[in-house]
Amino acid sequence: MQIRLLDCAAAQQIYETRMVQDFPAAELKPFTAVREMMQAGIYEPLALYDEDGNLQAYAWQVLLPGRRSALLDYFAVRKDLRGSGIGTQALHALSRHYADRLDDLILECEHPEEAPDRGVAQRRIAFYLRAGACATRIESRVFGVRYQILTLPCSGHAEDAVVGQELKELYRMMVPEPYYRGNVIFYGP
Repeated sequence: MQIRLLDCAAAQQIYETRMVQDFPAAELKPFTAVREMMQAGIYEPLALYDEDGNLQAYAWQVLLPGRRSALLDYFAVRKDLRGSGIGTQALHALSRHYADRLDDLILECEHPEEAPDRGVAQRRIAFYLRAGACATRIESRVFGVRYQILTLPCSGHAEDAVVGQELKELYRMMVPEPYYRGNVIFYGP
């Protein structure tokens, strides 16, 4: 599996052709926000391809300079490849890709107790855990949606308190005031 960093044009193409189908509209940032974060150097959209150059999955991260954790903001496997093991391979490839820069990738999973489809939320969390992610004692509520926080180890594994602090800092960069206050809440260490 080959990983490529996308430029703005390639990221916009995936956004317009794939992401609008893979994610509910309410979960998608406007592409202008993605572009601004890319230009600020804190957003890294990656695409994962097979040896023939066919897109298999994509993973877009928010990274702050000098930090050892990053937020896996969007992750999806091509629809026709889901359930084939590509997702697990992609997560392992991401872990290796970031091993020299990060301890963990932070994963936000909709909390099963409040998800519209409890079974889907439980399966998503189980998938990440089978792929090597670790559960944390951290939860969040972002714009009314409750999340359970997991981490995917890259070169190490940060303690929950460190992950929680880095997640707060990532959100401070992504969500400006006055929107942050009251809309981005963290629970746990």
